[in-house]
Amino acid sequence: MAEAKKPRAKSATKAASPELKADLIELAAAPATMALEAVTAAKPATQPKALEVEPVATEALFSSAKKQSDVFRQAVGEAVTASAKGALEVNGKIIDALNVQSSAALDLWRSAISPAPLPEALKAHSQATRQAYEVASAQWKDIAESTALWFTKSLEPLHSAIQRPGR
Repeated sequence: MAEAKKPRAKSATKAASPELKADLIELAAAPATMALEAVTAAKPATQPKALEVEPVATEALFSSAKKQSDVFRQAVGEAVTASAKGALEVNGKIIDALNVQSSAALDLWRSAISPAPLPEALKAHSQATRQAYEVASAQWKDIAESTALWFTKSLEPLHSAIQRPGR
């Protein structure tokens, strides 16, 4: 059979008296009241002095901004024009180079196919190959120089507008 449970006696921590509860409330409230007193006793922060700013004539400022805007608009227009001209020049040179190279390749194959003794065919083939290489090298060098000039001329108006005194 099971024994009946005996009721336990309340320990000292559980059976707190009303006086102890009041002390705990006062202890918990004490830091809050001290902080509140410190806040109310504190003086408001002082505002730093504002810098005195002299008024600027808005008309002069607007006029200066408008002039700068006009200068940049004109520089961008010149840059676009120079870029378009350079692009057309480079594209024309590339098309010419491709036409010349395709003609040189056809001539090379014609010389290789033509009925001739082997030593003469090899000599003609090597000469045509060398000539095609020299022509292609010269054309692509010219294209590279034209491209460099194109970019330089395209950026000159913008560079001069940025480097302009009074900006």
